[in-house]
Amino acid sequence: MSADPTPGSSWPDRERRRNPRATAPWPAIVQDAHGHLATGEVIDVSLSGMKLRVATLAPVGDAVRLRATLPHGAGQVEVSAQIVRRDAEGIAVDFGGLPPEVAQRFKPFVPTWDLRRRAERVEVELPVRIEGRDVVIEGRTLDLSAVGGRVSIREGLTPGDMVAVQLAPRDGLGLMSIRAVVWEANARGAVLVFANLPATDFIRLRSYVDSLLPHRS
Repeated sequence: MSADPTPGSSWPDRERRRNPRATAPWPAIVQDAHGHLATGEVIDVSLSGMKLRVATLAPVGDAVRLRATLPHGAGQVEVSAQIVRRDAEGIAVDFGGLPPEVAQRFKPFVPTWDLRRRAERVEVELPVRIEGRDVVIEGRTLDLSAVGGRVSIREGLTPGDMVAVQLAPRDGLGLMSIRAVVWEANARGAVLVFANLPATDFIRLRSYVDSLLPHRS
């Protein structure tokens, strides 16, 4: 692999010009083993890997170098990874173990399975509107927590897609618009994981879910 750009150096101007998504919340650049660069965006992230919407030609099994820009002005991170899956949208990569300092920077933005397991979840039906890149879907929630939920929809969604979700908890506070990642999808519906949820929205959802839980003695 060719040497990484030195800290503080800019990536080639031609790459930025070719990438209309440079202002996306999670812009990313993938450098393959031959030094070729491809620009795109992160659409799902955990402490073990990422899914990226990026048109790199690197095959499954190859090592790559990633530079991703974190949301909310949190700066950039660079990590090594291996491509473990490819589909029509992009690639999935495995980190193989993040350095502790990088893992700490990722944690505020990662909806981990542990967090989802700890989040209280209730069965509740609410009208929901889901907007993707090329689709608008109407449906209803089947269950809901402060970090995600299951939805019943007629049209299909693709795992890994980033979508905008509109729903109105029955708490009198009006409509919510939430960014989410499609975690699972099948003929029965989809599982959505809320992404980069503002603290005020998290607290509102948690309070609403808590209000629906059976009172414990």
